[in-house]
Amino acid sequence: MNTADKQMLKVALRNGVLFTVILLVISYFKNGLINYKWIPLWFLFFAGTGALRYYYQNKKTNE
Repeated sequence: MNTADKQMLKVALRNGVLFTVILLVISYFKNGLINYKWIPLWFLFFAGTGALRYYYQNKKTNE
């Protein structure tokens, strides 16, 4: 695994955890309860979008 892949993985994990926690807190304050069944889906979505954003920004700078 090269350094670009490690950096993309780090960005994806940070993005997934950060925005999942933010959405979880917002959901808790709105509904008063935590719906745990959506957490894996939120994490995968935010991690995937973070990795895609990093990939396209990195691709743009290398061109």
